[in-house]
Amino acid sequence: MIPSMTHPCRSDRAGSRHLAIVFAVTLGMAVGACDAAAPRGPAQPATNSPGGSTGSSTGGDPTGAGSAASPAVVGSSAAASGGPSASPGPSGDYDPAKFGFAAKGLRGEVMAFVTTSQVDDALARLDLGATSTIAFFSLVAGGNGSIIQDSRWRSWTGTLVDELIERAHAAGTKVVISLARFSWSASQTKISTALLASVTARAGLARVVADEVVRRGVDGVNVDFEPIPRGQKANFTDLVRRIRTELDARGPGYQLTFDVVGHFESYDVGGALAPGGADAVYLMGYHYAGTFSTIAHGTAPLGGSRYSVADAIRGLRTVARPSQLIVGVPYYGHLWPTASGALNARTTGRGHDVLYSSARLIASERGTIYDPVEQVERVAWRVRSCPTCALQWFQLYFDDARSLGVKWAEFQRQGLLGTGVWTTAFEGDSGVLTAALRAAWLAGG
Repeated sequence: MIPSMTHPCRSDRAGSRHLAIVFAVTLGMAVGACDAAAPRGPAQPATNSPGGSTGSSTGGDPTGAGSAASPAVVGSSAAASGGPSASPGPSGDYDPAKFGFAAKGLRGEVMAFVTTSQVDDALARLDLGATSTIAFFSLVAGGNGSIIQDSRWRSWTGTLVDELIERAHAAGTKVVISLARFSWSASQTKISTALLASVTARAGLARVVADEVVRRGVDGVNVDFEPIPRGQKANFTDLVRRIRTELDARGPGYQLTFDVVGHFESYDVGGALAPGGADAVYLMGYHYAGTFSTIAHGTAPLGGSRYSVADAIRGLRTVARPSQLIVGVPYYGHLWPTASGALNARTTGRGHDVLYSSARLIASERGTIYDPVEQVERVAWRVRSCPTCALQWFQLYFDDARSLGVKWAEFQRQGLLGTGVWTTAFEGDSGVLTAALRAAWLAGG
């Protein structure tokens, strides 16, 4: 997540289909900004070169596979049709006590992230029948191994979360704590390094988060440290394994996952997943494009000439079993000013992220063009930002029910453990993506 960014958290109302809203979105005006609701940190180096390296911890292409689209993706019948996969789902080498999707009639794990500002939205609209795990985002780890007791903590301990946990458990849906620690800035990295470099802090954090799981009566932990500071890879692995030990000491069946960004080489994925470690890794299959992009393209490209979600999956499968891999998808896209209306045109500004609830309104005004290579929707149009301004090209790339259906079919074809959504509240009240999720993951749905 990029904490400094804010986004609209609710769907636009009836009158917002007019061009005035399109202008507002184009100019980056947020409607009802929400805290902690921004897409999570860059999957691709700021150079935007496929598989390139900036020398930072976000690094380059970990697969060494180049940038060509995966033949398995482009050539699969599921990808061509966008329909549900005929695959039976993940193999049986996962623990059904920790991942309860089969008991709910789901084809795989479906993890929905709910931020502190979205709990009321989840109570009103989250489809618990098609969600196997809710990840509460987030509690924040302090540099001394504590959990910071800020506004996020107050949300977590409040009555709305009480109700969310109760409803989820009544529906057979698990709830886990997303334990966050970001290192996207120098100040954040300093705190993360202090935490990870201290065995006392790591041990303390493992204890307090496991105690909080028991105290709150929830079902496990999702560890979201992104990225791992230089020199702290082994210490992060140790933290994950300490959390596993502490959870197991408190009882059987607690779920433990950890998140990785698209360029995941700052993590020892194999070590964190080895026996005595996490149950699964969650790949953030989004933010492969953003304010850092010099070329307009999809935030979650499944194929194409740039580093893609398929490349990241292929790399992870060299160190993880398919049944240990959950791939998240975005309910948002990105809009840029561009040099032309051509596919993958050069960007002329940083642009901003656009939630699906707003993207679909822009698409309804302007029409979409489907990119069958990256498997994303594209909208291109020209507009004047002021009465005397020159016409300016803008392009918006985002995922809709069609593109998400292709991605989900591919995850199922590969036998991956499942998917996740960042975040369901970004859909607004259309219900279109919820219906697509049910069709893809709910058996007979």
